[in-house]
Amino acid sequence: MLIDNNLLYTRGNDGINGVAIAWVIEGEVPYCIPTWQEFADMFIFCDEVIDISLDYPDHDGITVRFIKNGEIINELQTTEYFGSILLSNPLAVKALDYAYGRYVMGGDATFDGEKFTITNRDLTGYLPFHPHSARALENENY
Repeated sequence: MLIDNNLLYTRGNDGINGVAIAWVIEGEVPYCIPTWQEFADMFIFCDEVIDISLDYPDHDGITVRFIKNGEIINELQTTEYFGSILLSNPLAVKALDYAYGRYVMGGDATFDGEKFTITNRDLTGYLPFHPHSARALENENY
């Protein structure tokens, strides 16, 4: 059983990079966190998330189960807020795969399927992709 603290990526000396995941609901980005690759895959590739909170009455929040192809992938005990997002059938994407994804913070961005728009600040003059990104050559297109 996972809890929120298991998900959050903390860079160590192991050389492993975290993955920024953004959840999108009707073009809005209500939540974004850095997480470990194994959990990024769970969020992106699961095909069903179900509420199993009734099985855990002592947890003050929501408990969800991630399923892919009918097989249980993992379970997570989380907050009402994040649990509700997960249960709303959101699109989960790797933020850095899209223009301006490196600036995304939950609640302050929208997503049109190709790029993020940051809603709480002006990004004029900012590079859409990190200069060391595989997509850095696309910076001149924005």
